[in-house]
Amino acid sequence: PQVRAWIAAAQAGDRAAFDALVGLYYRAVYRTAMAALQRSEDAEDATQDAFVLAWRKVGAFRGDSSFKTWLLTIVWRQALDRRRTRNIWWRRRQTPAVPEDTMWDDGLGRVATSDLDPERLADVRGRLTQVRQAITRLSPKLRDTLLLAASGEHSYEEIGAMLAIPVGTVKWRVAEARRILTKEFA
Repeated sequence: PQVRAWIAAAQAGDRAAFDALVGLYYRAVYRTAMAALQRSEDAEDATQDAFVLAWRKVGAFRGDSSFKTWLLTIVWRQALDRRRTRNIWWRRRQTPAVPEDTMWDDGLGRVATSDLDPERLADVRGRLTQVRQAITRLSPKLRDTLLLAASGEHSYEEIGAMLAIPVGTVKWRVAEARRILTKEFA
């Protein structure tokens, strides 16, 4: 009920109500952008762009889906546009490839604790690099769906709405991506 009240107030132009919605959904929006972009700076920009666009279009929200799904669809499209633009820019610049360790800021590198001895820490970091590389080699459709599902922020129904695909396709893509990764590391 509170969320519906904030939505109605935001549609009437109440910035404080929209700020409350931003606070409620910021984490899910940011993680969605991270799933598409794999770089915290780009994800922050896409998140900001999505909230600005959502504020402009909140009056057009009809309630056909949940507000969260509507918002996540906006950020997903913003992130894909940003990724496309970034890729075009990189191709035009023809710069050397970005090292794997700086390409992803997905938090996996912080999994290892300082309690590990240097040899074990190096082994964990090496495995994380291998996992990142394997995920990068997946097709964009499989990779994006897997990363959205693995973020833990979205149900399969929400992912299907964001990607405009049936839930069954979401489930298949996640299972297929996991199958490929499992086979690669078996």
